[in-house]
Amino acid sequence: MKKRNVLAVILAAVMVTGMLSACGGKSQEPAEAPVQAETEAPAESEGGDEAEAPKAAAASEVKVAYLAKNVVDAFHVTMNAYVGEQLDAMKAEGLIADWQLFDATTDPVLQCSELEDAINNGFNFVLMQPCEAAGSDPVVTRCAEEGIPCVVINSTTESTMEKASGYSGSDDVQAGEMMGEYINEKVPEGGTYVHMQGVLGSSAQIDRGQGIANTMTADKGWTSGGDFAAEWLAEKAVAFATDALTQYGDKLKAIVCDNDDMSSAVQAYCNSVNREDIVCIGVDGNKGPLTMVKEGTLGATVFQDGVAQCDYAINTIARAIITGETDGVEMYKTDIPFVLVTSENVDQYLTD
Repeated sequence: MKKRNVLAVILAAVMVTGMLSACGGKSQEPAEAPVQAETEAPAESEGGDEAEAPKAAAASEVKVAYLAKNVVDAFHVTMNAYVGEQLDAMKAEGLIADWQLFDATTDPVLQCSELEDAINNGFNFVLMQPCEAAGSDPVVTRCAEEGIPCVVINSTTESTMEKASGYSGSDDVQAGEMMGEYINEKVPEGGTYVHMQGVLGSSAQIDRGQGIANTMTADKGWTSGGDFAAEWLAEKAVAFATDALTQYGDKLKAIVCDNDDMSSAVQAYCNSVNREDIVCIGVDGNKGPLTMVKEGTLGATVFQDGVAQCDYAINTIARAIITGETDGVEMYKTDIPFVLVTSENVDQYLTD
């Protein structure tokens, strides 16, 4: 009973922190209907058959469907707010006629259905944050078939680099490796670690897992205690961590997480049961985890610059397509950097 009471208190505290973080973004009012995520239009394949990239309609006729992954995760709330601000600016500039956000609720089936709704309602330009690499890929291929420009943001689908009009994101293998290298530095003797995964099948989950496997190796003293499908969710990650602590006891030295919602909750739980020695780390760099780093209750996070990803997708790629000025533009941007944030540099990233 005591363990369950502690768990309830920790989850409540973490959820409050997350809500405060999520509320930090500027609120937005989408044009007419709820907005959705991005999609990309086909481009020339690297080594495949050449395909003519779709061209945007005249600026006064461009209607942008923003296919958002979800509207609840702190990381995506920040991205959605920025996308809304930039699309509002493009509308005021006369570069687009209108835009709308479509919330996929992290469901790729819904995301594909929402694309059809968007097409049927006259939307002719797509921005998409994919829910899954395979499950969301029909958005990209459908846009290619219809000649609708589709720009993908943050993570890729299976055919993004061949059929989307453009892509803006970061190297998630690098993020996984940065987490592993940080843990190697903090626990040079190694031990047992467990991995809390995001939604299975998303490119971030796949690639971050690869980066972790590349760095937390047997020759560095590490033994994997398992990969757990926590689906980006704090409560699931804490439940799995509780089981791992029971199973491995003092042998458990690190818990590496695919995002910060999970890492911050798991670290808070470990701290509450006198296992502050367990190193937890995740990716995103939201306000809640950054605050914990500042307070010394979480060692580090890997900051992902979602705003920079959105900015490049909209103000470089989409703008180039709409204006027809694509010459010299890098249409597939994959190197927006991750940054390891610790107590030494947290003040640069923790803003009001």
